[in-house]
Amino acid sequence: MTYFPLTQAQQEWQQRIADIADREVAPHADAVDKHRQFPKASLQALQRAGLWGLRVAKEHGGLGADLVTTCVIVEEIAKRCPSTAMCYKMHLEASEVICRMPTLHQVQHIVAPMARGEVFATVAGSESWGSGDNWTSSRSFSAVHKVDDGYYLDGIRKSYVTSAGEATHHFFICRIGEEAEPGQLSLLFVERDHIQWDILEPWDGLGLRGNGSAPVRFRGFVPQENRIGNEHTAMRDASQMFPPVMGLTYAAAYLGIGSGAYAIACQEGNRRFASGSRRLDVPMNQRRMAELSAQIEAAQTMLHAVAAMFDAGHLPSMVPVMQAKVLCSETAGMPRKSS
Repeated sequence: MTYFPLTQAQQEWQQRIADIADREVAPHADAVDKHRQFPKASLQALQRAGLWGLRVAKEHGGLGADLVTTCVIVEEIAKRCPSTAMCYKMHLEASEVICRMPTLHQVQHIVAPMARGEVFATVAGSESWGSGDNWTSSRSFSAVHKVDDGYYLDGIRKSYVTSAGEATHHFFICRIGEEAEPGQLSLLFVERDHIQWDILEPWDGLGLRGNGSAPVRFRGFVPQENRIGNEHTAMRDASQMFPPVMGLTYAAAYLGIGSGAYAIACQEGNRRFASGSRRLDVPMNQRRMAELSAQIEAAQTMLHAVAAMFDAGHLPSMVPVMQAKVLCSETAGMPRKSS
C-alpha cells in the first residue's frame, strides 16, 4: 500500500528505479556486503540513468527532481543494496547546497559536469576526538588556513567519509581560521585528485560493508572558487535546504532497508516445508508480519508527507524531519527485533 498519494511522475520514477535496481543493483548486493566491495557497477548503472544529476536543476542539465521523488528513489535502491543506497544518498546530500547556490564558475566546473555524470560527491563532515568517557563527535569542526587565492587543509581528519577514495569530490564542513567560532562554519567542495588524502583504517559496518565510510585525513590546497557561499556563514545560510535533505534522504535509506528486509521475510514466511506448512501459518508470525507492515506504511507515509512539505516550502521546522528520520530508522531495525 501507498497511503501518501504519489503523482503520476513520482510513480513512474518509482517503477523505473525499481526495474533498474532489480536488474543492475540487486545482483551485486551479496558480493558488495560479503567482500566489502565498493558498489561501482551499481553506481555506474545509476550514472547511466542520469541519476547523479537528480537534484541538479534542469537549467544546468540535471533532472531537477523534487524531494519526494528523491526519497522514493533512495528507498527503492536501499531495498536491494544498502551500501549502494548509502553511497548514492551521500552524493545527493553532498551536492545539495552547491546545486542550489552555485557561482558561475561552479556551474561550469562542478554542477554541469555532475549533471553529465562526471562528478560523484560525498560528505566529509563528521569529526570526533578522544576515547572512552571523553569521546565526543560534536566539539567543533577543524579550522583550515586561509592562504592566497584559497585555503589549506593541514592534515584534517574526518571520521566517516562514505565512498572514501572513490568519490571525486567532498563536501567539506570546516572553520576558516583558528579564530573562527565553533558555529562560524564554512563549506568547501574539495576535489579528490587535487589534494592528498589517506584512508586511516578500513570500514566494516554490518550490512553496509561496501560503502567505505572510513576515516580519512586530508592535506592540500583548495582554490577559493571551490568555496560554497560566504565564509563563516555558509552553513547557516544553507540551513533551509541542507538539513532537511540530509535528514530525509537518511530516512529514505533506512526505510528502504526495512522494506527490503520485510520483503525477504515474506518470501521466507511463504516457503513451504516438507510437511506443506509455512512459517506464516503460525498466528504469532502473522501478528509479527502485520506489525512490520504497519510500521513500514506509517514510516513511509510520514517520510513522503514531510518531503512534500519541504517541496511546497511549508516545512515549519526541523522537528518533522527528525520525527521521520527516527521513525524510519526504527523501522529498519524491526525485522531483526521480530525475528
